[in-house]
Amino acid sequence: MTRGFLGKRVNRVNLDLIGKGLKMDMTQKVSLQSLEEAMAKIHQRIVSEPAYRTVLYKMLAFCQATHSSVDIAEEVCSYPEMKGSLQPVSLLLSWLIACDGIEEVVLAGREGKERMFRTTIAGKAVLDKEKSGDKIATLFMQEPAYVSIYWQILGTCASPKTRAEIEVMLRGNPILESPKIYANYFIETLENAGGLEWRDKWQTTRMGMNAVSENGSSYTHTANLHS
Repeated sequence: MTRGFLGKRVNRVNLDLIGKGLKMDMTQKVSLQSLEEAMAKIHQRIVSEPAYRTVLYKMLAFCQATHSSVDIAEEVCSYPEMKGSLQPVSLLLSWLIACDGIEEVVLAGREGKERMFRTTIAGKAVLDKEKSGDKIATLFMQEPAYVSIYWQILGTCASPKTRAEIEVMLRGNPILESPKIYANYFIETLENAGGLEWRDKWQTTRMGMNAVSENGSSYTHTANLHS
């Protein structure tokens, strides 16, 4: 038994059994609920900071191995998304600690030395879910009328594009006229779904490219004709 991220007890073996479809007892139900609540708390904190969303997910990924605060700062400052950042790495780290996405750990023989941190189990679960591609698939199911627009943007942003370039590409598309919808809506929606990220320009993520490769080759071709 270990402590859950909201102070409840989590049985890791039970969670494994749940994943295999075995019958849950009351303890298992509480354990699963605790993990889901912890994941929701982390996710909500990340999406509340859209300017740092990609960086926060990268921090969760980096801290899957234990690192010092100095190592974390050096790593995060190397990210292109941090170019011109108004917030220090220490503040971003504090956000993830406060929502239980990252935890401080004490290693034997290092007491009193620099502070060490690692991603929590719930933080890893959030990261795995973000990488799964489920959010892009869900987006397309929720907005089927605009799937062709999303594919076109993902395809053309394989080569980084500015918002203005994306707007020019979509200009005149009748789908966007009634009701009137602007390019920024699609850009933000794809970013939230993990399909786009900001690197001085908008660029399709690896997850977005996987989605294009699997389902959107025709839209990639169309997008390239407009770029």
